[in-house]
Amino acid sequence: MSPHMGTDLRIRPYEPRDRAAVRQICCDTADAGKPVERFFPDREVIADLVTSYYTEFEPQSAFVADNGSGAVGYLTGCVNTKRFVRVVTWRIAPVVFVKALARGTLWHPQTLRLFRANLGMWLTTGYRAGPTLYEYPAHLHVNLQNGFRGQHVGRRLVEAFFERARGVGVRGVHAGVSANNPRACHFFEELGFVEIHREPRFRSPDGSGTILYTIIYARTLD
Repeated sequence: MSPHMGTDLRIRPYEPRDRAAVRQICCDTADAGKPVERFFPDREVIADLVTSYYTEFEPQSAFVADNGSGAVGYLTGCVNTKRFVRVVTWRIAPVVFVKALARGTLWHPQTLRLFRANLGMWLTTGYRAGPTLYEYPAHLHVNLQNGFRGQHVGRRLVEAFFERARGVGVRGVHAGVSANNPRACHFFEELGFVEIHREPRFRSPDGSGTILYTIIYARTLD
């Protein structure tokens, strides 16, 4: 059997030794399955911002797909999104901001183009609220290395998180998916998620004015 077949992979709880692999996979797939450098110049800063909550503050809700040599995919999850927002706002984002200043990331031409194109939109939209957090308080992210997709690995990761969420009494889960990633949208729809909201994610910094949207999918847990 091919070493890339999903049935060869073991789904297990996240461990501290998986941190580097999770951060790498995150940055390698950040832009609808493509590397983060397509829109942001510093993967270290993005990895801190996107993964730190899950690996440092709620590792018990994270799972990895292990092919025997280490993690080739992961699910990062949170059973209480309100807590996630508080931690990111007051503990993670300030540290990441200082790090980005120290590394010169904020002054990189690619960063400045991104900010110029999006700052106004980000300030007016803010973080989503309302029924997403009330009816679907948990959330999750799934990412797999190229070569391990389409083999039910993602489904097995999501099922592991569902078990975790049900175990702590969570009634619903949501996930944000790039609208320009039809494969990911189909993945969540096959798992019984339905679209409940659509929001602007960012405006393309290429000068075209194109706005890329995030679809919020949600599912009630039985």
